[in-house]
Amino acid sequence: MSDNGNGSGNLTGFVMGAVVGAAVGAGIALLLAPRTGKETRSWLARNTRELKDRATSALEQAKETVRREKDIAGREAKEFASAHDLNR
Repeated sequence: MSDNGNGSGNLTGFVMGAVVGAAVGAGIALLLAPRTGKETRSWLARNTRELKDRATSALEQAKETVRREKDIAGREAKEFASAHDLNR
C-alpha cells in the first residue's frame, strides 16, 4: 500500500493557501505602497507573471502526484485481486 496518505490533498491546500496569500499580500501592498501608478502597474504585472508561473508549476506537480497515486492504486488493486483470487 501507499505510505503517502493524503499527500495530494495537502498539496491542494498548500496551493490554495499560496494563491490566497499572494492575493491578500498584493492587495495590501497596493494600498500601502508609496509608488506612482506606473511603478505600481509594472510591479503588479511582474508579480502577476511570477504568481502565474508558480501556479502553473504547482498544477503540474499536482497532476504528476495524481498520476503517480493512480498508478500505485491500480497496481495495488491488481495485487489484491490476484492475492484473493478475484480474477476468475
